[in-house]
Amino acid sequence: MTKKKSTKNWLNKHTKDRYVKLSQAGSYRSRAFHKLHEINDKYNIFKSAKNILDLGSSPGSWSEYVCKNFNDKNLVSIDVLEMKPIKGAYFIKGDINNLDDRKKISLKMSKADLVLSDIAPNITGIEDVDQANFVMILESILGICSDLLKLNGVLIMKFFIGSSYDFSRKELKKSFSKVDTYKPDSSRSSSNEVFFICNGYKD
Repeated sequence: MTKKKSTKNWLNKHTKDRYVKLSQAGSYRSRAFHKLHEINDKYNIFKSAKNILDLGSSPGSWSEYVCKNFNDKNLVSIDVLEMKPIKGAYFIKGDINNLDDRKKISLKMSKADLVLSDIAPNITGIEDVDQANFVMILESILGICSDLLKLNGVLIMKFFIGSSYDFSRKELKKSFSKVDTYKPDSSRSSSNEVFFICNGYKD
């Protein structure tokens, strides 16, 4: 199949996708809005969360979901990319690995009850490289949890199933009492994307 034909097929599937249409109809920033909605429907992650930290927030779908549905929350969003303003979200253009940027977060909340991460590496198509990059992201997220997540707090983290999946799940279990894996309906069936649902932060 030529590259041009492959791109056309992807575009046709994308424009017919139910969740793409729902996002467009609701003027949401991306289909990720629906993924977080499904995660919350199943796990009720926002019930006891007052302070919420959204990592890798741009373009802002998860922050948008929080602000549209839970306007009583204290939400801080951070990304190295710009994010168009969302009423109710305090955005920091910064790097979660930068200590000065972590201090900026701590000025807005002493500790988070809930950390959200929709971060994914730039996909190369080389599984070993992509999986190694996801492990690096995992290490960064666990580092920020050590600094900014409350005891018994919750982490929701995107991951792509591959060779490092078992290792990453074991690493998360060292820091959380319970780790589930969940694939929302709004995640494309052809994608190996899943989300780790981590409850009961221990460290």
